[in-house]
Amino acid sequence: MKRLFIIRHAKSSWELPDQDDFDRRLAPRGRRAAPLMGQYMRSLNYRPSVALCSPARRAVETWHYIRDALPCETIEEFLPELYHPDPRAMLDLIREIDNGHPSAILISHNPGVLTLALGLVGRGVKNANPFGKYPTAALTVFDFDVDIWADIRPGAGELVGFTRPKELDSAA
Repeated sequence: MKRLFIIRHAKSSWELPDQDDFDRRLAPRGRRAAPLMGQYMRSLNYRPSVALCSPARRAVETWHYIRDALPCETIEEFLPELYHPDPRAMLDLIREIDNGHPSAILISHNPGVLTLALGLVGRGVKNANPFGKYPTAALTVFDFDVDIWADIRPGAGELVGFTRPKELDSAA
């Protein structure tokens, strides 16, 4: 079995309207939500062994807050393909994960994250969207009944959970 965690970066700041999108930092709300999500993952003993992360500042900051809450060593890969991601390219990156990793976390951006998650959902959820607009810092957990990452296919994921930061803390 392989487990995949998908996170949309936490809420970013628009404080500097002329700032390049790639360089935007997390807003105060994002700086609260990301550690909460990390603590939540820790409470469920979620331990990704590899992280695939967009190199955009807000995604990297999100990952660092989450990583710092987890009791595990995680190999980090910051991949330009995860900034303004194409869902097919995201799936290809997942399929290329070394099979020695039982679990992986992907931190990226919408609309790619939502489209990827919807494409992976299996088990009769074809006409429903359990994710809404896929809020910032939201976590989706999928299990796949495969031995190798390359065998992951659309519609084959078992949706284990979907958690929004506001469910963890009203201030997030």
